[in-house]
Amino acid sequence: MYLKPKGFNRVGIIQCFLAAFFVLWFLILPETGKYFAWPVVPELTAMFLGAGFILRSYFGYHLWRDKYWYPLRWSLFGDYAFLSVLFITTWWHVSEMNWNLQGVSSGLRIFSLIITHVWILAYTFEPLTVFLLHPRDPEAEAPLPVELSEGELLPPLKSVLVTMFYVGAALWALFFFSPEFANTRWPWTLNPFDARIMSAWFAGVAVWSITMYFLKDWAEVKIGVRAILLFLVGLLGVWLFAASRYPLNNTDIAARQRFGYGAVLGILVVWLSFAYWKQEQAHRKVTPTVGAH
Repeated sequence: MYLKPKGFNRVGIIQCFLAAFFVLWFLILPETGKYFAWPVVPELTAMFLGAGFILRSYFGYHLWRDKYWYPLRWSLFGDYAFLSVLFITTWWHVSEMNWNLQGVSSGLRIFSLIITHVWILAYTFEPLTVFLLHPRDPEAEAPLPVELSEGELLPPLKSVLVTMFYVGAALWALFFFSPEFANTRWPWTLNPFDARIMSAWFAGVAVWSITMYFLKDWAEVKIGVRAILLFLVGLLGVWLFAASRYPLNNTDIAARQRFGYGAVLGILVVWLSFAYWKQEQAHRKVTPTVGAH
């Protein structure tokens, strides 16, 4: 089998631990998002990013630890989409970053400045590095041998993947090109910088989903399905937190949008979980038969 390029070990370990740090920050201390590389406000935006970085930390772990390329190749074009949006957005709004926090201690000002530089370096060089490491040998895209197969993709999974492609693409376009209009359709207040950063996850999910849709084997896409499911479950957790914390008349979160947002997330989580379960059940039924031969 085609081995993963070794350079991805370094990319993966940095991504895993840096994203895990962002997860802990944004989910445990969302009110301190204003001290991040740029002011991430309100708290719900910080928590959205925290849920998003769960996906990145999980995938970074596999990028670091997995030996072969086939369970990771679903990720490449979605990574290009995700990282390109972060690259463009960061440099588009670079003057809005926390270069010189006012009204805080010198220690906090220095810490925020370090985080700002870490963000810019990470999301300037990671997309370039991923492009350089991209395996271009024909063997990298070779079909899986029978002994590694875990079965074909079933209709429930293909259906939810194509749905997430459409939904992700539409939300990316809305948040990236028209963040002001997105404010009229989103449960909490957005600013253009945050909205475009958030759109990176929608772009990534859209491209990861359609890439997995066209792959043939469950063994090739299992990690990607888990990663997106973790992201959706994290967002659902953020929604549940918001629903319990903010009253219906709170101006930060409109009731009519709040319940629609939660309903869509709930449907996607249940649908994708069911599809994952069906794939695993089919794999368990096929495995003894393959072994018997």
